[in-house]
Amino acid sequence: MGRFSLRAVGLLLVALTMATLLAACGGGTYSVTATFDDVGDLQKSGAVQVADVRVGKISSISLTKDFRAKVSMAIEKSVHIPKNSEALVRTTSLLGEKFIELHPLGAPTQAPYLSNGDTVARTKQAPELEFVADSAIELLGAVNSSDVATLVQTGAEAFGGRGPELNRLISDLSTISGTLASRTQQLTAIIDNLDRGAQTLANGSDDLKTLLTNLATTSKILADNRQKAVDAVKQLSRLAAVQNDVLDKYHANIDKQIKQVDAILGVAATQTQQLGTVVDFLNQFVYALPKAIPQEFTQVYMWAVPCQQDSRSAGQC
Repeated sequence: MGRFSLRAVGLLLVALTMATLLAACGGGTYSVTATFDDVGDLQKSGAVQVADVRVGKISSISLTKDFRAKVSMAIEKSVHIPKNSEALVRTTSLLGEKFIELHPLGAPTQAPYLSNGDTVARTKQAPELEFVADSAIELLGAVNSSDVATLVQTGAEAFGGRGPELNRLISDLSTISGTLASRTQQLTAIIDNLDRGAQTLANGSDDLKTLLTNLATTSKILADNRQKAVDAVKQLSRLAAVQNDVLDKYHANIDKQIKQVDAILGVAATQTQQLGTVVDFLNQFVYALPKAIPQEFTQVYMWAVPCQQDSRSAGQC
């Protein structure tokens, strides 16, 4: 009997030693806590995740003195989570099981990291169907019959006597929707043309880029030479003013000269036959003159006698 007890104790020690070695080989865990106002139906042994990857499990859920839920989590030692993180109660689906999500608020690799015994100070509950339903029930519960009656009365006063206007509004909306429905082909064509136009602009993106670059360069040049441009405009304005003074001063003389030129042109217009004769003579003269020059030099004498000729007479001077 004594030998059996010694063997049992020895086997127990060996088992404990193996369990310790296996735990050491597995890497072990460290414990962190987080306190929530409400955890719903979160269960012990539920998952603890980071970026939807399981990194630990919930080891316990207890009630605090101020009636909040304190959740203890066992995190794998190989996972380093920044202290600047928050803990959220989430669900795997609409009606799925709940789990704890640890979400770093800063850079995921930014130290310091959570260690054994630390507390995640920031906690939050993701909106869930039951919480939203509870809020809606509380909101609707706060609305009593008098509030509903007041709402109905206000609507009746606002729309009271507006029946014809509402009918016209509905009729107009119906007409507009019918018009749009009957123009589906045109609307489709417009959309197609806009699409082609956008495609054309996309194909000419390089040209547009060059155009914008040139415009930017031109704008910069104008901005850099703004004062010169202003000075040039001032000088042009001054030149125009001076020209106005000159024209005003010699207006009578210019008018007289224009009238004289007009009279000369009027006479020349009535002497078209004589002008033709002169042009023909000059043409023959220029053509025949080089033939009368034997060497490189000659002298030509011409005696021209002006005479008065009546354009109505066929005689010659």
